[in-house]
Amino acid sequence: MYLSLNCLKDFIKIPNKIGATEIADLLTMHTVEVESWRLQADNLKQVVVAKVLTVKPHPNADRLRLAKVDIKSGTLDIVCGADNLIVGQKVAVALVGAKLPNGLEIKETVIRGETSFGMICAEDELGLGSDHEGILVLSDDAKIGQELSAYLALDDTIFEIDNKSLSNRGDLWGHYGLARELSVLLKLPLKSAITNFNEDLLINKIQDKIEVKLEEKNICSRYLAVKIDNLKIVESPVWLKNRLFSLGLKPVNAIVDITNYVMFELGQPLHVFDAQNIKKISIRLSNKDESIETLDGKERLLPEKTIVISSNNEAIAIAGVMGGLRSGVNENTKSVILEAATFDPVLVRKTSQALNLRTEASIRFEKSLDPNLPIIAWQRSWQLIKEIIPEAELSTDLVDIFPEPPIAKEISFDFSWLKDRMGYDLSRKEVSNILERLGFKVGIEKNIFTVVVPSWRAVKDVSSKEDILEEVLRIIGYNKIRSNAPKVAVQFNLIDKERILEQEISNILSFSANMNEVYNYSFVGESSLSKLNLNGAHYLRLLNPLNNNHTFLRQNLLVGLISNARLNQANYNEFSLYELGRVFLPVAGVYYKNYMKSESRLPYQGKRIGLLVANSQSIEAFNQLKGIIKLLFSTLSPKYLLEFTVPEDSLSWGENKMTVKIIWQGMDIGYLAIVNREVANNFGLKIQVAVAEINFQEVFTLCSQISTRLYEPISRFPPAIRDICFVVNEKVLYNEFWKELINFSPLLTKVELFDVYQGENLPADSKSWAFHLSYQDQEKTLTSTEIEKIQNDLVNYLTDKFEAKLRAL
Repeated sequence: MYLSLNCLKDFIKIPNKIGATEIADLLTMHTVEVESWRLQADNLKQVVVAKVLTVKPHPNADRLRLAKVDIKSGTLDIVCGADNLIVGQKVAVALVGAKLPNGLEIKETVIRGETSFGMICAEDELGLGSDHEGILVLSDDAKIGQELSAYLALDDTIFEIDNKSLSNRGDLWGHYGLARELSVLLKLPLKSAITNFNEDLLINKIQDKIEVKLEEKNICSRYLAVKIDNLKIVESPVWLKNRLFSLGLKPVNAIVDITNYVMFELGQPLHVFDAQNIKKISIRLSNKDESIETLDGKERLLPEKTIVISSNNEAIAIAGVMGGLRSGVNENTKSVILEAATFDPVLVRKTSQALNLRTEASIRFEKSLDPNLPIIAWQRSWQLIKEIIPEAELSTDLVDIFPEPPIAKEISFDFSWLKDRMGYDLSRKEVSNILERLGFKVGIEKNIFTVVVPSWRAVKDVSSKEDILEEVLRIIGYNKIRSNAPKVAVQFNLIDKERILEQEISNILSFSANMNEVYNYSFVGESSLSKLNLNGAHYLRLLNPLNNNHTFLRQNLLVGLISNARLNQANYNEFSLYELGRVFLPVAGVYYKNYMKSESRLPYQGKRIGLLVANSQSIEAFNQLKGIIKLLFSTLSPKYLLEFTVPEDSLSWGENKMTVKIIWQGMDIGYLAIVNREVANNFGLKIQVAVAEINFQEVFTLCSQISTRLYEPISRFPPAIRDICFVVNEKVLYNEFWKELINFSPLLTKVELFDVYQGENLPADSKSWAFHLSYQDQEKTLTSTEIEKIQNDLVNYLTDKFEAKLRAL
């Protein structure tokens, strides 16, 4: 967007000592980014006013002529091809060395044998319009030799504003909005948008009527229309043309030029219709397959939900984008209907994009304009019309359709809240002063600010106390805010003991037990559960499953591990896998005892340790996995007792005779079982698979009770090893027998089973266990006598407890 310094000075008296660079810096640092600025006269350097003295045909070219022109300092011979060149005209001549706005550099040139010492310019070559039909003819009052920029009073400074930085500020798409910003930054008074307005101008002297109907109120928040008669379509005065030139617009006629100028001045697009045959206006959405010929002469098929202005059910304008050719103002227009409105920004943007038609009007409507602005814009345009065409008269009262006037938006905040976040020391009065100069109304009671947002900022810009904070800070200047590091107490990261235990378990299983870790989906399918003889009724069902094989959240790690075994059996005869993952138990159905003690009604997400060993022999797979479990828990805590007991209930998928519960320090933490042949066949397993699943939460609870491990030196005194074999009744449980052994004496440091026998030379209901017993003292070497005494006491104790008998090895 282009910004004219002269237009800004209409609303704010900027001292001459404040240059363009300072203005550009102020706007960039506080409001919007200024990409560049230039003096308007720079485009017309070495272009002067000249008088045509003679014109004669070119001797070597039928379509060219030779002209001699007077530039006051002398005469120049120039070759020219314009048909409208005649003697006595005042014209614009670009001297040798001039560089025109279109990039053309003027040089002394020989054209068909004749030397040309400059160029007589057309309008478009000077950047003053698009006409190239002939040369630009100046009025008779132009002084020969005068700089063209001085003659045209092109003394403006033009700033180029980055459009992206205006995205959320619809109030800045006009000079008045930016003048308001500068008035705050420079602490200068801001003039009214309309100065010297005579209320008599609003008197309707001709009684006519125009009907306006808004068919859908949501498409237009406000619509103003008034009819103006007794018009003469005249050329705009020089000052208006110059203002439009400075903003990059081509003058058309006074009526059209005024609406364009007011749009750039105030930011409110306007439109004028030729009033002939228009008695009733409708604002509606487009009909199916409806089209319109726009002002650029193109027939356009209107997209769905395009806002149109229609008369007699015929579209006469694409609202907010472009008018129709049939209702456009031309040289025969005697009366017009002036329109000022605020259309729905979303629909305007969609229409503009669909038609690939972006106009100055559509750009502004997209930004959500202030619904109070149309009334100011129409008065300003009417004021200019009366100045340029005094005989013009209002022929109708102003039609003002305003379905839902906006309610003033109030924002309250505590001043201490604002001050804590500013990083800059400001008083209540200074904050209030900044906001009031920006147009906010401020009330203060004790320490509470109540701020009423002005209508031009309330549409979609300022809506929270954080926005108010931003307003204050940008006016102060972000560069003035000191960069202080926040004072925050340094804290060590919290130690995640669960995560540490997970890592320790993974290290034991991966490195010590040489197992492979796997990661499986947390989902299972109904068919997989059926293969395990499990009922999916109590499983949590997914609303949007990936596929039929992933319809439930898993309640164990079994499905994934067995599927892994099936995939690997083709390549390996023996392997071992483990997974550390979550399971998901619903509130109803399958319960978890500790979870049900809480009041949470969300599904329980527990962690499990899943282990699998595959082997050609079931007993080998079972014993190997049992050994891995012993390794795991003896590493976690050698002093905690690990037991394997016969479960009371069988597993639907496990081999009954090869299923045990895992007990650690008296707590039931999981199970170990061989997958039975039925389930193995269901999954296509051709090898024997042992599976264990351990409750990680239970393990974590027990590990949390383990005191910090302290270094214990190895005894300097050697252990004494004794082998012993007991015969017991077959009903005696090994775990109970072993527990009594290991706890009998502190000097008995290690008990290791090395043989189990049941058969010949033993009673039918008996079995024998052979053990290596290690005796050791930290203070001395044990004597044979001391060891024999302990061992005799041990034998007597076990004989009384289990009726155990010694058996020769």
